[in-house]
Amino acid sequence: MKLLPRTLAGQLLALLLLALIVAHLVAVLLLSWLRHGSDEVHPLSAHTIETRVATAYRALEGSPESAQRLVQSISLPDSQFRIRPQPFDDGQPVTEQEAKLTARLQERLGLDAGANAADPPVRIHLRMRSPLAASQAGDVDQDILALLSPAFEEDGSWMLHVDVRLPDGQWLSSWHLPTMLLSHWSRVLSFSIPVGMLPIIVIAVLFGRRIMQPLRMLTDAAQRISRGERSAHLPLSGPDGVREIIEAFNEMQDRLLGVVNDRTRMVAAIGHDLRTPLTSLRIRAELVDDDDLRQAMIATINEMHSMVEEILHFAQDDAMRETTQLVDLDALVGEVVEQQRTLGRQVDWSPPNSISYRCRPAHLKRALANLIDNAARYGRVQVRLTVPDAADPNAARTVCMEIEDEGPGIAPQDMEQAFRPFSRLEVARNGETGGFGLGLAIARSCVRAHGGELRLHNRSEGGLKAVIELPT
Repeated sequence: MKLLPRTLAGQLLALLLLALIVAHLVAVLLLSWLRHGSDEVHPLSAHTIETRVATAYRALEGSPESAQRLVQSISLPDSQFRIRPQPFDDGQPVTEQEAKLTARLQERLGLDAGANAADPPVRIHLRMRSPLAASQAGDVDQDILALLSPAFEEDGSWMLHVDVRLPDGQWLSSWHLPTMLLSHWSRVLSFSIPVGMLPIIVIAVLFGRRIMQPLRMLTDAAQRISRGERSAHLPLSGPDGVREIIEAFNEMQDRLLGVVNDRTRMVAAIGHDLRTPLTSLRIRAELVDDDDLRQAMIATINEMHSMVEEILHFAQDDAMRETTQLVDLDALVGEVVEQQRTLGRQVDWSPPNSISYRCRPAHLKRALANLIDNAARYGRVQVRLTVPDAADPNAARTVCMEIEDEGPGIAPQDMEQAFRPFSRLEVARNGETGGFGLGLAIARSCVRAHGGELRLHNRSEGGLKAVIELPT
């Protein structure tokens, strides 16, 4: 999904925040289902006001002589009580919502409207607060009202007037600042979502780091192994799933190293055993009287000896033995070029700016030497070294080496076969120039030991181009 971040910690954070927002939306939809009209008093707020009025009414029933002191003591900044001889009446008709609130409070107090519906024992009016409404409310504390007004500005400063007839004929008059349903959710969401996001962000970042730290170590170790380096056992850390991955990686590394070591020991033993009979054959060949036969036998034995040495070089995994170093790559290529020029090869090379690269120098030199040596058999060789532009984010993150020759090239269907050990192609490439068909195989093995790749391309103007791509 393109909208999600690419990192694990980013995706975890995005999903948690999305879950938080969806949970709030579901809560709003469920609780808004209780709403039957616009600007309706929130059910929780209405229940609180009813409880306060009922409590005050019951208290005044038992202590009518201390009514004034009692209502003053139970008054709150947003809910004030007074004892008045007449109920509040603004002359406006009763709305459906006011009738529902009145009926519910009457039922709770156990009061009956009786036959005279024009003089009910409970009267409730919900009005927008205004100077006229405040003056009609009677003993409303204007200082408190002015103080609370900014807090309820988004509500439209609604006032709920509740009047209940006391047994002695007076009225328990009170006014309240109720919470309206729409404004309630605007205040709740504006507070709940930001406050809820803060701990989620902190938890997601910390948990993401706890997961990503061992995974980054695992990634670095895997890259080192892909380049032929040894990696120490990674410490088991993080959640159980990550620990199992690290443990499997450590076990895999041990098994790979065991296979490489067994192969190296086996090939070394074979090479050692072959050297002895070859030496014996050479000594016996020297005793042959026929000069032509003796020279033919010695040439064959020397060829077999060279072949054994090439096999040992190809099979021996020097990448696991040589220490990785940070070298000047342009200087390393320059050394190989100078060695080839010393041997009389025509190699064109224009060194670029100094390039630092982490590799195993001897292993990489062997690959370059084999490629240049093969190319030099067909005339002049062109060597190039290019690096990616660090300022370009779309540039390939590889170091590229190109070795071009002026030979006949290779048929496209034979490109892969050229990398097979002891594979000698048509006479045009191998027959007249010698070799055992190991040069390209050894070169690709050395390049792949660095995590890179070696590819061959026929040039349009003739000749073959070998391209080495090494990861940066």
